[in-house]
Amino acid sequence: MEKRFFVDKSNISRENILLCSDEHLHLSKVMRLRVGDVVECFYDGSDVLTCRIDEINKNDTHLTILSTYPCDSNPAIDITLFQALPKLDKLELITQKICEIGATCIVPFTSRFCIAKDNASKIDRLNKIVISSAKQCGRTRLLDIHPTVTFNNMLDMLTPYDAVLFANEKEESVTLKELLLGKDYKNVAIIVGSEGGFSADEIEILKGKSMSFTFGKRILRCETAGIVAVANTLCLLG
Repeated sequence: MEKRFFVDKSNISRENILLCSDEHLHLSKVMRLRVGDVVECFYDGSDVLTCRIDEINKNDTHLTILSTYPCDSNPAIDITLFQALPKLDKLELITQKICEIGATCIVPFTSRFCIAKDNASKIDRLNKIVISSAKQCGRTRLLDIHPTVTFNNMLDMLTPYDAVLFANEKEESVTLKELLLGKDYKNVAIIVGSEGGFSADEIEILKGKSMSFTFGKRILRCETAGIVAVANTLCLLG
C-alpha cells in the first residue's frame, strides 16, 4: 500500500499542503517518515497528489505537490446502501467494507424492529473509518455518510434511483443475478434490514417500491447482507 494521507482541501494553497492533527501524527509518529520522502495525498474527489515532505513540526507537516494523476479507483456506478440501523460495531464494519468495495453512500434508517438507538456522534466515528478505508483501497471519493432517517423518510428518498433492490429474507426465488445481469443501471439503491429484520407491513411496503431479491437458502446477518449485496451488484453491473 502506498503512503497515502487525507488532507482538508482548505489546507492546500497552490502547490503547498499543510497536514495537521491525525494525518500529521500518522505520518510523523506511526510511519516515521522524514523530510524528502515522497507520499500521496488526496482530498474528497480529487486526483492523486504526489507530494514531497518539506518540513515536519510538532503539530503539522508541510508538503509540496510534485505532480498529479487521475484516480482510477473511484466508483463508476453510484450505489447507496440503505441500512436499517444495526448496533454501532456492525455499522462500523458495514461502512468500512462497502467503502473499500466501491459504494458511494450509506443511509442508516430506523424501522420497527431496530434494536440500536440513533446517536448523532456516530457520524464522526464513521467518517474517520471512511477516510481510513479510502486510504487503504486507493479511492479518493469518500463514501458519503447520511444522517439517520426514519423508515418513511427513507421511502421518500428512493425516487431518483435507476433501480431499488430489497434484500428480502421472505423472497423465495428472485436473485440479484436475474435482476441485474445485462442491465446498465448507473444509480442503484440497496435496502437491507437490521438484526430484527422487517415487520410484515414494512415488507409489503418495500415490495411495492423496489425489486425484492433473495441471497439463496441461507439467511445472512445484517452486517454480511449489505456487504455481499454491494459487492454482487457491482460485479453484475460490470
